[in-house]
Amino acid sequence: MSKIAVVYWSGTGNTEAMAAAVLEEDEFEPMFSACEANLKGKKIALFGSYGWGDGEWMRSWEETCIGDGAVLACDSVICNEAPDAAAISSCKALGAALAE
Repeated sequence: MSKIAVVYWSGTGNTEAMAAAVLEEDEFEPMFSACEANLKGKKIALFGSYGWGDGEWMRSWEETCIGDGAVLACDSVICNEAPDAAAISSCKALGAALAE
């Protein structure tokens, strides 16, 4: 069995709901800055929700992580506002992809 940690920040509770479907939880900042230099070759997965814009931050975050050498385990999961059944299902698949 693999051990993974799901690290996130949620201002509205929407990303927190997604994290609960993935697995474990912890605060995102400043953890990301502290571990960013160690992402090379690491399998990661990204997820989050947004309430404004089109989720451009996710594309930027993917580019940053890939640029740092991270390996995306699966497609990122993103939703507008609260996660629906499809987003929760995608989060469960994300957790499974990380555990492989």
